Amino acid sequence: MDESLTEASARSNRFWLYAPITILLLVAIAWSVAWFVIRNRTSDAMDAWLAAEAKAGRQWTCEDRWMGGYPFRIEVTCDTLSLKQGAISASLGRVESIAQVYQPRLIITEIDGPLTFTDGKVTVQGSWDLLQTSVHTTQNGFQRLSIAADAPRFTISGLAENEIVTVGKHVELHIRPNPSRAEEKAYDAAVSVKQASIPFLDALVGGADPVDLSADVTASQAEGFRGRPVAEELERWRTAGGKLDILMLSMAKGPRRLEAKGALQLDELHRPAGQLSIAAAGLDGLLGNAVGGRTNGALIGALLGQGAKAAAGQPNAQPQLMPLPSLRLENGRLVLGPFVIPSIRLMPLY
Repeated sequence: MDESLTEASARSNRFWLYAPITILLLVAIAWSVAWFVIRNRTSDAMDAWLAAEAKAGRQWTCEDRWMGGYPFRIEVTCDTLSLKQGAISASLGRVESIAQVYQPRLIITEIDGPLTFTDGKVTVQGSWDLLQTSVHTTQNGFQRLSIAADAPRFTISGLAENEIVTVGKHVELHIRPNPSRAEEKAYDAAVSVKQASIPFLDALVGGADPVDLSADVTASQAEGFRGRPVAEELERWRTAGGKLDILMLSMAKGPRRLEAKGALQLDELHRPAGQLSIAAAGLDGLLGNAVGGRTNGALIGALLGQGAKAAAGQPNAQPQLMPLPSLRLENGRLVLGPFVIPSIRLMPLY
């Protein structure tokens, strides 16, 4: 009897000794099976998406696609990623997307350059030190997109007589559905550009100082964008009554500063139209050129007090932002208060 109890006790002890290891092994096997199922479903979903895009006329090519990340992540890597749609073609370097198995609705992507884009007339080439994106989704759909780039550099040819080269220190873009304007299919966007060199602004505003730009905007009727050609997308947006609400647009370029708020849309001839409330500092020369002469520019500058601090013997002081007359975009013209800006015509965007 004692021997039977001893043997039973020994078997019980061995069971509890090996049970955790056995359970852990079973969990590992189940996890591995689940990971491979998720990987295969991800691969099938990608194939289905690529087929749907090809049917819509957009031919994506992911060279040497590889999937891995076992045991806790799903990683998808393309050595190069390219797009072909009619006359439009674009290509990127290595693209790597990662999602955690326990958080599959957050996808983080790192993209290597170079970027090449052309529509047969205009060519854009880009490079950067680091470019990352993140996409958040929920069961109800898209929640947020974020893009951040360090040291971006873009060269644009075919748009002007000479190549346009822009460089910057850091760029960020964030997009989300507007929760309070869902019935308008509105999306919020916030963009910031740090220490950028933009030749157009150098010529327009003056000075070679790097510029900081930021904008918070809301676009209504934006939900229908589906990657169609740009002209088709813009016409769909215009006919749907789309509007761009500029909650804040700010620029700082050396001593020159500007802030603007308002709303823009497209008129029947596809030109920008709307009205902006503007406050500026250090832009007296620009105002003079805009309204067609130094006299008018000096008059506006004097009315706004933009030269007051310099006249008071503080040439290095930053002038305060002062409100300008409303800027209206109408009938292809820019109108600043009572002054029509003669040197600028607003052309159709498409």
